[in-house]
Amino acid sequence: MVDRTRVSDLDFVYISFKEPNKEQNWADLKNKVPWAKRVDGVVGFDNAHKAAADIAETDFFISVDGDNILDEKFLLETLDWTKTNKMAVHRWRAKNNINGLVYGNGGLVGWHKETCLNMRTHENADTEENQIDFCWGVPHENLHNCYSTTVINGSEQQAFVAGYREGVKMSTEKGKPIPAESFNKIWPHNLRILSTWCTIGADVELGKYAMLGARMGCFNTVIEANNEHFKIRDLDNMELYYKDQTPQDIDTDLLLYGNSLRQQLDMPIAEYDEDESRFYRFVSPQHRNRGVQDRE
Repeated sequence: MVDRTRVSDLDFVYISFKEPNKEQNWADLKNKVPWAKRVDGVVGFDNAHKAAADIAETDFFISVDGDNILDEKFLLETLDWTKTNKMAVHRWRAKNNINGLVYGNGGLVGWHKETCLNMRTHENADTEENQIDFCWGVPHENLHNCYSTTVINGSEQQAFVAGYREGVKMSTEKGKPIPAESFNKIWPHNLRILSTWCTIGADVELGKYAMLGARMGCFNTVIEANNEHFKIRDLDNMELYYKDQTPQDIDTDLLLYGNSLRQQLDMPIAEYDEDESRFYRFVSPQHRNRGVQDRE
């Protein structure tokens, strides 16, 4: 007999921290998934996900980030465990509301309780590759379909921090910073994502803050190489960093960091205005879903 599970039979756990839109998004999720549970204010990414596993009553559960808006179509899907490894982390794509990127960042994640409770990542990591993300040291099923939107412009700080964290992560190879002299060997998919974060968003409210965050995250990881890339695993630390680095003239700062990345790393970053950014989004290929467990 085929081992199948309807998504609507799974527990959903909403994981929120200090997102400015977390209560609004929680109300939206509860309206769509009345049985959803919540973990709020737990310090540390690893700790928060373990807290989610603790309250989940199904052996496989779905985590929803505090800045995420669920597409109800996901609830109509059925998972067939002959197609993917149930013990692996299942990461579906999300659409970013600032730059239009559709990839795993901020998307819905499926966890087997045992895998989640036994992993050691971020603040609890015992290897370098696990210190800034789940994806390198925990078995993953990276899936094609997009079932949510990640909304990261609830405040200037939220947009900046989201961009900074991706600027750092996309400038590493399995958690290790890419040296400036080797930057031309960066994985092309990561370079496309990083360049888009750095370029697109002028037409969206507070989008420039996400762009600046991405540029600064890359600069501090690759060019300045201050070995502080681990700070992105601590959201309280990121809050303090933003307050210390709050831009006084964001357009000037964008150009300053953009010039550095172009000149020192030959990064394909453009200075798009609102109309150009809007046009880029208009002509970008539209993502089309396939099977719920089709891999990327």
